[in-house]
Order: sequence, then structure tokens, then C-alpha cells
Amino acid sequence: MNKLKFSPQLDTGRLSEADAKRYFTTFGLAACVLMIAYHLGGYLLSYALYLFAPQWIGSALLNHLFSIVTLYVIAFPCFYLVLRRLPSDTMAPVAMGTKSWWRALCIALAFMMVGNYIGNFITFYFSSLLGDALQNPVAEMTSGQSFWINLVFVAILGPILEELVFRKTVCDRLLPLGEGYAVVLSAILFGLVHGNFFQFFYAAAVGALFAFVYVKTGRIRYSIVYHMAINFLGGVIAPWLMDRMTPWLSEEGMTQLLEMQTSDFTEYSRVVLTTVLPLLAYEGVFLGGAVLGIVFLVKDRKKIRFCEGLLPPPKENRVSTVFLQRRNCRRACGICYRVCTVADITLNI
Repeated sequence: MNKLKFSPQLDTGRLSEADAKRYFTTFGLAACVLMIAYHLGGYLLSYALYLFAPQWIGSALLNHLFSIVTLYVIAFPCFYLVLRRLPSDTMAPVAMGTKSWWRALCIALAFMMVGNYIGNFITFYFSSLLGDALQNPVAEMTSGQSFWINLVFVAILGPILEELVFRKTVCDRLLPLGEGYAVVLSAILFGLVHGNFFQFFYAAAVGALFAFVYVKTGRIRYSIVYHMAINFLGGVIAPWLMDRMTPWLSEEGMTQLLEMQTSDFTEYSRVVLTTVLPLLAYEGVFLGGAVLGIVFLVKDRKKIRFCEGLLPPPKENRVSTVFLQRRNCRRACGICYRVCTVADITLNI
């Protein structure tokens, strides 16, 4: 496919409405191709596994490998074939100070915590309406699995690949429009690709923060490290601690623990020190960091500024230019028609 050419209007210095919608439509089409290829590829691989190797179904290692193959071997090349038609831009590298790094990490924890609460509330609301309990796919994939498998795939490989795709590749193609468009649209796409309401809100929120860090510093390694830290805390440490605590949460376990308190206080103390206290310490650190993140976000909110790109869209009707269709035109324009229609099918609500 040939690259699309865009030029600002001489009188305004901005794209015309038609060119802006053409830009957003191309990005929306690429996003739609990504999600269709991702879910279709996953279905075909799962079906092939069911036919030829059903004994491997449920393997944690295979689930992680399938996720990587479907997203980065099958879906991403299809996505990039469309996305590459858009012009790209990069920011000059800027160093990030230690103080700013820790403040942003706390804000990421706050986004993760609040987004997780919102996702759980909405999911359980739909569960009550449908009368069917929905399972968190992250908990299913990480709980009860090997610490080292979660570490390699969730905290190392996943963040590296996701940042290269959803921050580096996507943001570079949206930066010509402006930093704000790059941050918001890449975050929405990142949330949608997760494919469920348990993850959508916190994935989109932290994705916006990662994108903001990337477009402001021009260094993808910062967002990769942030992503690794968040996934390590939420996808490796949390399930590992919960797995250690789970046997003692059953009725039998609680009874045994109470009996141990009076009959074998040494063993009781060991269980508390190795299971209960680490979990409480984790929750305290996470909650404390999230509270600090909310404070930092409120305090620094006026410092958040987005620079315009080389091809800024019109100032008028910004939302409709991005998400809505062109009037009196049967051809779909913008992102909403192409992305959100697929989201209705792929999101597990």
C-alpha cells in the first residue's frame, strides 16, 4: 500500500476536515484489522489445539505462547500493513528525572487501582443482570501458575512487546496529529485489545500514562520499565501471594489455623509471617502508592500539556471528527464505527 499524503491548509495551518477524517479512518481501519485478526487467530489456534493436541489445553505456558503468537505474529503484521500508510513522527529524546519517575509510577498505581475498581463494578453489574458469573481472564491465567512463567511472560516479554506496538508504533503514527491524539487513541486501542471489561479501564488508563511518558521523553525504555513494574506487581507478585494465602482461606484452613494458634504457636507464627504479613504489606504499599499518585495527579494537573503535531486536525468539532461519520455519506469515517463495532463483539460483557 502506498503512503497517504496529508498537507495542512495554507490559511489555517491545519488539516481539512476531510483529510482529518481520512487520517482517523485509516487508523480506525488498522485497529479494526488488528482486533479481528487477533481474535480470529486465537480462535483458529485454539480450535487446532482442540483437534490435534487436546491434552495440552489448559497449559499456562501454551496459553502465554498462544497469546504472543496471535497478537504479534498474526495480528500485528496485518495491523501494520494498514497503519504504515500514515506518516510518522518521533520526539527528540529527553531525560526523565528521578523525582518525576517515582511520581509517575505512583500515578500509574492510582490509575490501575481506580480502573480495576471500575472494571470490576461494571463486570459484576452485568454478571448480576445476566445471572452468570464472569471470570477475570488475568486471574485465570496467572493464578496457580508457576512464578517463573508469570515473571517471564507477564512481567518481561509482555511489556516489551506491548510497548513496542502500542506506544512506539501506534504513537509514532499519531504524533503528526498531536500529542493528545497519540495518548488518548493509543490508550483506547490498548484497552480494547485486552478484550474484557475487567481489564479495559485500568489498561486504558495506564496505557494513557505510558503513552504520555513516551511522547514527552521520546524514550520507549521508560514506558517499558513502567509497564514491567505494573505487571510485576499486579500479575506476578499479587497472584503469588494469593496462591500462598488461598489454602488458609477455606473453612478447613481457618479451622486448622485457629487450632495451630493454641497448640503450635511457632508454626502459627511462621504461617502468619510467610503468608498473611507479606500480603498485607503488599496491599499497604500498593494502596499507599496509589494514594500518593492521586495527590500528585491533582497537584500537577495544570502541568499536563499536549503539543500540537505537524498535521493538526481542525479545532472545531474535534470529537465528531475523530469518532463520527461524515454527514450524508454512506462510507464510514472516523474511529468509532470501525473500532467500537468490533468492540461490541469482542468485549466479554
